Amino acid sequence: MIERRVRHVAVVGAASQIGHALLPRLAAKGILAYRIGRGGKEPSVEALHVFDGQRSCFNPQLDSADAVISLAPLPTIADVLKMADILGAKRVIAFGSTGTFSKVGSSSAIEQDFVAQQVQAERLFSSQSEAAGIAWTLLRPTMIYGADADQNVAFIKSMIREFGFFPMPWGAKGLRQPVHVDDLAAACVTALECEPAFNRAYNLGGGEVLSFPELVRRIFRAERRRPVLLPVPVPLYYLLIAAAKKFQKAAFVRKEMVERMFQDLTTDNKPAFVDFGYHPRTFSLN
Repeated sequence: MIERRVRHVAVVGAASQIGHALLPRLAAKGILAYRIGRGGKEPSVEALHVFDGQRSCFNPQLDSADAVISLAPLPTIADVLKMADILGAKRVIAFGSTGTFSKVGSSSAIEQDFVAQQVQAERLFSSQSEAAGIAWTLLRPTMIYGADADQNVAFIKSMIREFGFFPMPWGAKGLRQPVHVDDLAAACVTALECEPAFNRAYNLGGGEVLSFPELVRRIFRAERRRPVLLPVPVPLYYLLIAAAKKFQKAAFVRKEMVERMFQDLTTDNKPAFVDFGYHPRTFSLN
């Protein structure tokens, strides 16, 4: 367990959408963040330390940190734990995804592989951390938004701006619980020194549950436009997806994503609220 207050944190993936919200929150708490990455620098942030996994060192040199926060894809957790060992960190927080559950049973080989990798990484994270005496916490967000870098809210927003309408499969009323990047950053900072959160995993959703059509309407209103949802029969929607793959912005859309528009993808925030006071905002783009 942590025997002293966290003062120095190594942040893996600080250039991610959560990272941009996390760094200011760490600074506000008086915590020095060392950015761990692949190379290059960004203005007005700490110098980047590049990790060499083969030589087990950092460039520029980094000798110690109280904790490691990983915003990188969870399957890279073995490297993150190696960093924690080198730095002597006894606290690691990593981010996974509620897609570990929502994509179970998917007909997509890509999504099946995603689930398998997530499950394997989660098991490795917990077992290796506990064997090394590291207090671990896994945070699994639902639909992330707020940095205009996601493939959900930001994508819908771009469709609205470009076409002025959004095609909606007939009957698609699945529930969503979008969570703002800043609320995830706040949860990460709060859980950092919170012992009830040690060696536990949490699903983190936003503070409001919306049907998929209502989510789209709210994005329209945030863009100061009248909501125009164009009902489309599901078979025709699949044809539209096939045609849209020619365009870079929509190339990631798959049939399985449309199927999930009919499913409820929500979670229970109560465990995180009880353990470290997690209290996310209602959905807002303002």
